[in-house]
This record gives sequence, C-alpha cells and structure tokens, in this order.
Amino acid sequence: MVSSNTFHVVATELVVGAYSLAGIAFVFCLVCPWLPTSLKEKRSAGDAVAHSALMFGIIATPFAIWSGLSSAPSGDMGSPLLANKMLLSMSGLGLALGALVGRWRIGAAVWETKRSSIIQACSGAGATGLMLLTASAGGKFSRGESLLDWLHLPYNEVMLMPTYLSVILLLLGLTCTVIGFRPTD
Repeated sequence: MVSSNTFHVVATELVVGAYSLAGIAFVFCLVCPWLPTSLKEKRSAGDAVAHSALMFGIIATPFAIWSGLSSAPSGDMGSPLLANKMLLSMSGLGLALGALVGRWRIGAAVWETKRSSIIQACSGAGATGLMLLTASAGGKFSRGESLLDWLHLPYNEVMLMPTYLSVILLLLGLTCTVIGFRPTD
C-alpha cells in the first residue's frame, strides 16, 4: 500500500508538471504572431499541448488536494499555509476551467483575435502561476523552504484576497465566462 505522503508527492509532481507545460504552451501561443513564419505554423500544436496539459492538470489537482489533506499532520489542519494553498489552488483551478471552457466553446478561433488571445493566454498562464505558488507554499509547509523564498511571500498569513486581487480575478473570470458562453455562429 502506498502512503498518503508518497501519493501526495506523485500527485503534486503531476500537477506541477502539467501546469508548467501548459503555461509554456500558452505563452508560446500568445507570442506566435511575432515569431518567424516557421514557428507561426506550430501554433495549432501549441494550442493542443496547452489545453491537453491543462486538462490533465485539472484532473490531477483533486488528487493532490485530497492526498495533501490526508498526509498533513493532524494538528496542522488549521495552518495558514494550508489555507493559502487551498485559496491559490482553487483560484488556479477556476482560471484553468475558464480557459478550457473558452477553448471548447470557441475552438481554435480563440487565437485569431488579439483580445481573445490575450485573455486565453492570461487565463492559462495565470492558472500555471497560481499552481506553482501553491507548490511553493507546499514546500514551505513540508520542508520549511521553497524556491520562492527570495520573494519573502507571506505564507504564514492567511491571504484573504485583497480587494484589488479579488476584482482582477472576478473580472478575468467573468470575461472568460462571457467569451466562453457567447453564441457561436
């Protein structure tokens, strides 16, 4: 039988790897118009990689969350770090779902206009950033260190979404929802 700690490490690495790949592919798709012609033709491959990796990351995220909760020491369930991890991972999951719904509804045409390209890439890359912040907080929780220690992030304080961040995420989420569910011709 695999322990919950070991399963959490595997699930977390799957999530981090999938979202990292998706983030790189989203950025590639965004900058494609400014690349040489030989690379511009690869946008459809970047689109497929971005959304497939994002879907895999979404599927793996609940396993990482559940195994993380079951592997946490019993006295640490009220930890501010865990609250921050939940906030960051759920926000990343929401952005990722918005990007996938938009792509599903609009199709590859999501990359044809500048506005929808920017929104799609920001949603996908934003989801990646939030998941990587979640992983960094996990490293701080389990090992007492993370790759982002040089940023001096307030992991031990519960980030109750400052108003400006709440407004930005709300507007981005609403924009993705409107674009994703607008009638197609």
